[in-house]
Amino acid sequence: MTDARVTQTSEQIRRTALDLFATDGYDSTSIRDIAAAVGIRGASFYHHFRSKEEILWNLTERALGQLAESWQRAKAELSGDEPLEALRAFVRTGVVFHAEQRTEAALINSRLNRLSDEHYAGAVALRGDYERELADIVAACVATGRHAVPDVRVTVYAILQMTAAIATWYDPEGPTTLDELTSIYEELAVKMVAPA
Repeated sequence: MTDARVTQTSEQIRRTALDLFATDGYDSTSIRDIAAAVGIRGASFYHHFRSKEEILWNLTERALGQLAESWQRAKAELSGDEPLEALRAFVRTGVVFHAEQRTEAALINSRLNRLSDEHYAGAVALRGDYERELADIVAACVATGRHAVPDVRVTVYAILQMTAAIATWYDPEGPTTLDELTSIYEELAVKMVAPA
């Protein structure tokens, strides 16, 4: 089997597993289910992944990496050092990711506890890096003396949870466009960093 075909089949396994995890549940989906849906034999699955958990880790690592990369691109486009603009950009990145990658985001946010100890630690580290970026932004807003929050850590968690929840309810065919949703969430986050 050529490298290109292995890569293509591995990607097909990832996408199929993601769909099955989303519709049937991670715990209810077996390797045999994934292999059958892809159209390969169960034994062939192991040429691509060692276990179902490895697929979950692969999906988790990839999604968290995409979120971090999206934020780094947005951060690089900021024109100045105004922390409120950074807050808006951070929230905008989170809203777009959770709206456009709903299935991946919902799976990751609800199934981290199914990862092995090693992979769970890796996921927590990746999320921690992302959370620290927001903590730095909120702290910078407070440091200007123009904004105040009751607690930086709690404010950070509130903003993160607010954007993460989008994956559970947002419908692109619904009454609110993604641009409208992004604007609303930016304003909500700005209001959480109240004038001092």
